[in-house]
Amino acid sequence: MLGRPGCGVLQMNGQPTAQNTRECGANGDLPGFRNWANDSHVEELARLWNIDPQRIPHFSAPTHLMQILRFVEDGSIRFLYVNGTNPAVSLPELARVRALLSQRRLFLVVQDIFLSETAHLADVVLPAATWGEKTGTFTNADRTVHLSEKAVEPPRAARPDLDIFLDYARRLDLRDADGAPLLPWRTPEEVFEQWKRCSAGRLCDYSAMSYAKLRARGGIQWPCTEEYPEGTERLYVDAKFRAAPQDCETYGRELITGAPLEPTEYRALNPEGRAVIKAAEYLPRHESPSADYPYALITGRTLYHFHTRTKTGRAPQLRAAAPEVWVEMAAQDARREGGTTATWSACAPRAGR
Repeated sequence: MLGRPGCGVLQMNGQPTAQNTRECGANGDLPGFRNWANDSHVEELARLWNIDPQRIPHFSAPTHLMQILRFVEDGSIRFLYVNGTNPAVSLPELARVRALLSQRRLFLVVQDIFLSETAHLADVVLPAATWGEKTGTFTNADRTVHLSEKAVEPPRAARPDLDIFLDYARRLDLRDADGAPLLPWRTPEEVFEQWKRCSAGRLCDYSAMSYAKLRARGGIQWPCTEEYPEGTERLYVDAKFRAAPQDCETYGRELITGAPLEPTEYRALNPEGRAVIKAAEYLPRHESPSADYPYALITGRTLYHFHTRTKTGRAPQLRAAAPEVWVEMAAQDARREGGTTATWSACAPRAGR
């Protein structure tokens, strides 16, 4: 499944969903900020789930999205399940990406709330419910956990993501070491209770939370434990960090190659000190402006829209505020190319809806 990589001891994410999916291990990491390269973390998860540790993928770093697509390109991957993202618009080399997603030997499943550009390429589309059509929790960037309860029923065949995933697991007949269903839960609250067990003792400890407390309080910050039953507003006031080799989420990567560091290399950096500062030599960029391509393109965010406009492009007010994507450049550069800022904006290609 396509996802995003995690990082450091604690990362503040830009969106609530990015925060809680990292906590739960839905971005290619292990749940509870556990370290895939730490055997004791893997064994702890295996005990919680009552499975053999060898069934938990942890023999190499999580596979990067562009590497996944390279495996699709060479035929190593024939089945791809895309959930809640739109790679046919959001990735670089779009012509290549769309060709890969369209090839006949790939069976593409897309689970989303709208028929996105990627969903148009899918062999099977699983219609998902949006936030007001399902119950669950989300975590703000400041670690505040909120309960969002279903307000209306999802339309037609749409179902909550949780129901789709649990149904998928049942059809795969996933079992634990005793032969019992690996995912026996039926409701969001049952899953939340299991997540409390999984997060206990980790930085993102939810163990003293409950749906009842979240309804009463409106929001609780993790860690929320017996020692801090109301949640912890501030972390690291004791200047102690979760950076010890036996506890940290990741051992980091080599700056130039991106290769994961070995535990011995991480220990040599003295991670239990105040900070690890790495010096890197200057490396020229892979592509520099030339006579044929004289400009460097820097991409950024649009205030009024998120990702590929799959949702926000359907809001009239947001669409009116930023109906098109645009290119900004110096006025003298625009004049040199024979246009104006207005015509350059109008010539910019659409980046999805």
